Amino acid sequence: MKRHLFLTGPAFCGKSNLIRELLGKRLQAAGGFCTEMSTDESGRMLGCSMMPAAMAGGVEGFGKELFLDLRCFPPTHDSEVFRGMGVRLMEEAAWYPFAVLDEIGGIDLIIPQFREELDSGLPVLGVLKTREEAEQLREVLGPGERFRAFSEQLHERLENDPDTEILIIRSAPNQEAEAAVKAWIAEYAALPGFE
Repeated sequence: MKRHLFLTGPAFCGKSNLIRELLGKRLQAAGGFCTEMSTDESGRMLGCSMMPAAMAGGVEGFGKELFLDLRCFPPTHDSEVFRGMGVRLMEEAAWYPFAVLDEIGGIDLIIPQFREELDSGLPVLGVLKTREEAEQLREVLGPGERFRAFSEQLHERLENDPDTEILIIRSAPNQEAEAAVKAWIAEYAALPGFE
């Protein structure tokens, strides 16, 4: 099994949910980060937040930060979340047995320090934005042509890395992706006491 496994595909097709469901309590022992859509009490979407992977696994005492604000149009983004919390979580991931990167390939790419941290030697299980999603972000949020180049570089690097597998998911459930994530977990995240 390759050390790095990324799921990619259209938004809301179950990529992040599959990773979280299959990792279960193992998320508590993961470095890296997870993202989630934040809603208010009425269920209205507020935006997208970043949190430590361990928090997604149920560990208390962490906070999350909103990096994409959907309460206005056009949406606004706070790339400083990636420069601050994102870089810190990527640096700290070195102390964990594996990392979860849910998800990369979006506005995170405009932060040089964040891009540099993507070269960790840790086993990684993550979600990768499609080229199409990245282009939609560029058009809506306006990070410019350099963002397009960074996105393409990331995709090419991962596609050409012999130790990285990228699986395309179009809808849930996806048996191939489920089998691949289970195999990755068995090899890189089989931790005593976290079954």
